[in-house]
Formats: sequence, C-alpha cells, structure tokens
Amino acid sequence: MSFWNWFKKDPKEKFLDFTPIGSHWRVVTWNFDLKELGERRWTVEIHGPSQKAIIWSRKKGIDHLFFYKDQKLEQGMRTREPIHRDLMNLGLHSTLKYSIEKNHEFMVTAVAGATTIDMQNENKALQWIQASFTTVQKALESIENNKSSILTAACFSGISPETGEDVLRVIIFNLDIFYYLRDDKSLQIVIFDDKNMGHGKSTQPAFQQIIKVSKPQFYDEITKLLNRVAKVGEIVD
Repeated sequence: MSFWNWFKKDPKEKFLDFTPIGSHWRVVTWNFDLKELGERRWTVEIHGPSQKAIIWSRKKGIDHLFFYKDQKLEQGMRTREPIHRDLMNLGLHSTLKYSIEKNHEFMVTAVAGATTIDMQNENKALQWIQASFTTVQKALESIENNKSSILTAACFSGISPETGEDVLRVIIFNLDIFYYLRDDKSLQIVIFDDKNMGHGKSTQPAFQQIIKVSKPQFYDEITKLLNRVAKVGEIVD
C-alpha cells in the first residue's frame, strides 16, 4: 500500500472539522518561505484549544494534502480530487473572512479624545494608504493575468504568540503591513517596505499613523486588499 493511502479517514471530514471559530491566532499563506524551487504551497493554520494546520503542496504538477494537529502529522495523501481543492480554497477564504469580521466591532467603537487635528492627519494618511494599496492591486491584477507569475503573501491575525498584541498583519510583495488594535480602541498602522531586502528586514517604517476617527475607512482598505489576495491566490488546476 502506498504511503499516501495509509490514512483512512475521509479528508472531507478533516476539512469539516477545521474551523477558525473560537481561535485566537490565525495564519494563511500563499507560497510563503518556499524551501524548494518550483514548489507551490498554500497553508492555513489556527490556534485555539488545539493547533491545527492544513498544507496543500504542489511539486512537479503533483498535489499533496497534509493535516496537522499540535504540530504532528495526522493525515497525508496525494490528491487529484477537485472537491479537495475546493474545500482547501474554502478553508483559506473562511479563515480570512473570520479574521476580518472578528475586528468589526473594534473598528466602529469610538475613541475618546479625538481632535480636528487627528482628523486632518488621518485624511492625509488615508490618501497614502489608498495610493499604496492601489499599486498592490495592480500588481495582483498582473499576476492574475500571467499564470507563470507566483503570488507570495501571508496574513496573520489575532493575538500574536510572540508579543501578545492584537494585530492583523499582511505581507504582500515588498510591503509588511501591521494593523494593531490597541487597548484604548485606537488603530495603529505601521508599514515597512522590504524592497530589495527580504521579508522582515526593514527596521524603519515607511508609514505609521494612529487612527482614532476614521478606523472603518482604513479597515475597508485592508479588507479589499485581502479579498483580492484571496481571489488571486486560489488553488486552480
């Protein structure tokens, strides 16, 4: 019997058991930190009462599917089934959707002490965000129209295991975007430009701003960007 057929539980059951609801930390990646030239990889990971992860790996046109629990392999298989691909895409989308919607109440909660100057500064900051994210959207459109191009991106959301901070972090192309949800209900945005340096190498922010008045508008921009990334990054034949 092939190694990939060892595990007898229907993978559809594993997908159905996988839910971001109740998790405190979530990770979704598209071809992030690849170890092998020519590999393509999609991952979704949740931390809650237990830690679960699903990895879809494609090497030389062959797809493999792996299910992990508490960092131990529970099930692995080679797959050609369209239903498995659809369920993996659903897992990626639903985890992102939950991550985005979980912050909605925070974004509409008023911040005490906001001033007219805050509003003026935020208007300028929003223009910067919109211009930068529009550039990213155009790059995503280029990838979508060129099947030989590779999307490399990652989304981290929830309570960071390293810092304990509540954050939505998006890495896309050269940008490393942090949306921090602060205890005073303000939104702190910090963006690094890692161009020509590699992910996480830049130490000086290209942009940073505390948002008090217009949190929903700034959150709408990152939401639109994430939705676009999820669409372009779907697993296809």
